[in-house]
Amino acid sequence: MTCSLEARSEAGTLLYTRGALLAPSAPLAGQRRALVEGEPSGDARRHRALVEGEPLPGTPYAVVRLLGQGGMGEVYEVEHLELGRRFAVKLLHRCHAGRLDLSARMRAEARSIARLRHRSLPEVFDLGATEGGRPYFAMELLEGRDLRTELARLGVVAVPTALGLVLQALSALSLAHAAGIVHRDLKLENLFLCDDGTLKVLDFGVAKLLHDGASLTAPDAVIGTPRTMSPEQCAAQPIDPRADIYAMGLVLYELVAGRGPFDELRGRRDALRLAHCEREPPPPSRLAPQLIPAALERLILRALAKAPEHRFQTAADMEAAVRRLHEGARSSAAPAPRAWELTPTASDFPVVGSSADGEARVDAPAPRRPSPAPPSRGRAVAARLAHRLRARSRRRARPAPRAARAASRIAALGVCALALASAALVLTLAQRWVPGSDHPAPAPPSARAAAPVRSAVR
Repeated sequence: MTCSLEARSEAGTLLYTRGALLAPSAPLAGQRRALVEGEPSGDARRHRALVEGEPLPGTPYAVVRLLGQGGMGEVYEVEHLELGRRFAVKLLHRCHAGRLDLSARMRAEARSIARLRHRSLPEVFDLGATEGGRPYFAMELLEGRDLRTELARLGVVAVPTALGLVLQALSALSLAHAAGIVHRDLKLENLFLCDDGTLKVLDFGVAKLLHDGASLTAPDAVIGTPRTMSPEQCAAQPIDPRADIYAMGLVLYELVAGRGPFDELRGRRDALRLAHCEREPPPPSRLAPQLIPAALERLILRALAKAPEHRFQTAADMEAAVRRLHEGARSSAAPAPRAWELTPTASDFPVVGSSADGEARVDAPAPRRPSPAPPSRGRAVAARLAHRLRARSRRRARPAPRAARAASRIAALGVCALALASAALVLTLAQRWVPGSDHPAPAPPSARAAAPVRSAVR
């Protein structure tokens, strides 16, 4: 599969198609690069951003602060002047105010999100245009950080946590795909982790509406980020929900490995396109600083298959596979203890010794500072802890049956050997010191004198 660059687009974005590399004019090239990479263009950087307290002309909102800006628009935290409630407003850049295609795309984005109701999708409350003709829509204000920021802070995300985050995103994508919406630009920057742990899928600005009769994009146009585009996007082939499956495989790869499969090519757009089209990604276990289960590695590589028919065919299929892995990882991992429910330590275990009469005794453990249990659960926690200690002390006080029998046999043999040695010693002493019939006493001196003297000479 071969990919190359094309210089035409209704939305002014970087396009890829088969054929020769075309050199666009310099102003358009800068604008397209900004839209693809998610950065403001030169004109967008030069125009003045709204400041705190400045009203949005023709709207009931006043600016609180700038939250961020991309190639197509800006996102502000605003306050409703009548309700006093704060929202996030996405506003088309002033330099694009006359672009009918971008205005239509922003309205399509707002309508697409508003049609969906899901915990992992932001709510849209308002859609309109300012006095200058700049379209905007108001969404719920989120508190948190995107996954790119979170990954930069952590370095790598633990496997169970990464699976849980991807599960939330896939659940939202299943609903979007069922409604005929393909995101086309899924990446860590567009996945927002709220402070309560909820993951939100953001930025449907380049979403493709499968059921929409009129397309807002040129026939061969590809809109998105080259670093996270699927092979069919790079080759300007027809796009379906399986392009989002490829992007979610890249997201999961980056979370567990701490980097993408082709990060060494970052900044080289043509090389990145070629890699996504033709190079097999290295297994994440080769790059990850943590242990990657074999089943998880197979799942990621299946999602990153070059041919769409070799991937998961729906987000629901991938969600089911990730859920099975997540449940297995969560059951095998040690549960995190609560603050008031402490795990017994070495100082909790009783000491087994022996008393003066030889019987086994169990000494009480050294006193320790009681755990700060809540008043309502303190007795239950203390009872469970005491039960654990009693059970452990009983197990330590009683030796195992086989060990006891072996010890008794060894002791009996020792006693027998000692008895035999003592008996042998007694017999030896008796034979040496006690008089007997086989050894007569020596004759007295008078008897020796009366005995006849025999001459030795004959």
